[in-house]
Amino acid sequence: MDNMLTSLHLASWITYSIVLLCSILLGLLLRWILFSLIKFSNQRKPSVLKTQLLKHLKAPAKFLLPILFIYSSLSLLALDSFWQKIIESLIIINFSWVLIALLNALEEVVKEKFTVNGNHKTKDRKVLTQLRFLKSLTIVIIFTLAIAAMLWNIPGVKKLGTTILTSAGVIGIIAGVAAQKSIANLITGFQIAFAQPIKIDDEVVIEDEFGTVEDITLTYVVIKTWDQRRLVLPLNYFNDHSFVNWTFNATELIGAVFIYVDYTFPVSVLRTKLMDLLKAHPLWNKKTGELLVTNSTEKSIELRASFSAKNASDTWTLRCDIREQLIHFIQEKYPASLPKLRQMEVFKI
Repeated sequence: MDNMLTSLHLASWITYSIVLLCSILLGLLLRWILFSLIKFSNQRKPSVLKTQLLKHLKAPAKFLLPILFIYSSLSLLALDSFWQKIIESLIIINFSWVLIALLNALEEVVKEKFTVNGNHKTKDRKVLTQLRFLKSLTIVIIFTLAIAAMLWNIPGVKKLGTTILTSAGVIGIIAGVAAQKSIANLITGFQIAFAQPIKIDDEVVIEDEFGTVEDITLTYVVIKTWDQRRLVLPLNYFNDHSFVNWTFNATELIGAVFIYVDYTFPVSVLRTKLMDLLKAHPLWNKKTGELLVTNSTEKSIELRASFSAKNASDTWTLRCDIREQLIHFIQEKYPASLPKLRQMEVFKI
């Protein structure tokens, strides 16, 4: 009798192993077929969507399809409810993973659509900022629903939840007090996403730091500074402090260089030199370029060379280059016209 029970036990384990192995292999085979079809279609007619689906869904599909086949074979395995709940929880986790992967793929598709030569127009950056915020909010909702579904799937936790709900009033008050800052951040996040004082890729000056808005999350904003550091600021900072946004309406900026020379200096010659330098410079966008006498003192005259470029970074580089070359031109061609300190002789009688 014992031998018979042992044989039956062994046979059942062999059955379980075969069914599980077949389910996993079928899931992986189906995944391979689906991804092969998408790859073949992408080779014949490439698209950003297909490329991103292949990239982001590769990992979650590897687990989701085998688990679905295992779940469909539960009737053959006759497992107890504990293992059924475990498999159902795994399905919820992997399905949430697939949804997040789809969100990431769609975000890349939209970003690619609005990208031209590595840059975004102002109206495009507004859309990208809203998309980034809504994606973050959607991920939080997916996580919340996934956890809720897993807990609701466990009978013991469901009973516990019913008990907890009886004191929901007290818990709500405590949660409301504890989550004041989080709620304020969320509201500020909506304001930033839709009123948009800042946007993704905006060039800003905050706390005397120049940088680019790299990321906007539900709780903080990441500013990438010119020297590759990251300035992380809470969302509420942008409600309580003023800051400079160089690219609020457009990325194009006008830069200026001030040169001080003697009254004997021929301004028209430098004006011609400036235009020659700008025409030869790849960063000038050919929209603004002029040299004006903006001030004069008893010691020198002030010349302002102004010009435009497509963004703040290019404007800064163009300013540095033009300043250096104008100074070099004056030193080389008109060294006698550099500012002089004149003194009047006082004769004693």
